[in-house]
Amino acid sequence: MPTVGWVDTEDVSEDWLDAPEGDALAELLETAFEVCSAYAPPRPAGPVPQSWKDAQLLQAQHVYARRRSGNGETMGPDGYSTSTYVLVLEARQLIRPKRSPLKGLL
Repeated sequence: MPTVGWVDTEDVSEDWLDAPEGDALAELLETAFEVCSAYAPPRPAGPVPQSWKDAQLLQAQHVYARRRSGNGETMGPDGYSTSTYVLVLEARQLIRPKRSPLKGLL
């Protein structure tokens, strides 16, 4: 399966049970990659950090949920609902973790 951005589409089904398939999935991952890469700091040398891959997947889930539910901002195939905006915040935290200004001083 192809890689879209930082994510291999084959790996998505393991972490996102109700993910769309084919071109719909690739489109969501591409959109999420554009958003995440615009927010990300310069890429470190070596392999892409796993947290960046996770962030791309969370962002794709958010976009997908927004398309399906409109402004309800909820998703959940198991009958439970959760705010999808939390996914965006989590994605940002994975790409640019907040560091304590006291780190290294204590």
